Amino acid sequence: MKSTWNLVGMALWLVVLVTLVWMVHDMRVRRIRLIVKEHHSFSWQNLTISTIELVVWLLFFGGMSYTTFFQNVNQLGDRVSQTTRYEPLVINTGNGSGSAYYVTVNNSTGKKPVQTYTYLTEGEKYQVSSTVATVSAGKKAINLPASAYNWDTKKVAKYDQRHQKAWVGVIETTYKKSFVNGIGLHAGRLANRFTLIRIPDHSFMQSE
Repeated sequence: MKSTWNLVGMALWLVVLVTLVWMVHDMRVRRIRLIVKEHHSFSWQNLTISTIELVVWLLFFGGMSYTTFFQNVNQLGDRVSQTTRYEPLVINTGNGSGSAYYVTVNNSTGKKPVQTYTYLTEGEKYQVSSTVATVSAGKKAINLPASAYNWDTKKVAKYDQRHQKAWVGVIETTYKKSFVNGIGLHAGRLANRFTLIRIPDHSFMQSE
């Protein structure tokens, strides 16, 4: 567990479950009482009470579900923190063909094909999906997919100059450790990771 604030969310989800069990039990008890005392299986009063209970529970359940599963990280503002790291790419010449490249691209098949990018940094090999990464080979380092994130333009320009447009930038967005984030069980957890792979031009990409 990344933060003890997430215990708040666990407790609230437990309340959701307990409330559901209690509501079902209460509806059943009231219906049995209605049959035994008034010899009827239906009354408007009983229906009204059951409806109010159900609506209140659905609102509670819906609020918890939205907070836990459906929040848009890009709209959370100061509830998240962002860190960025930059590393130079290492050129790959190990395929025996005499060609040199920075990125290997593997294309999957299917109705929704996804590319996988493989690249090297000093002492490390990484594979990232095109759903959370982009390759930039144009004049501008920050292409359209990467522009959705906040980049330090001065550092980007510096790395372009220092490493001849061959570097990688990784942005990680993390939920802050707070009571509000704990409600959704997110406090201290990684919200999003995006990788920008910068290369001089497309000739430094190899397809597999």
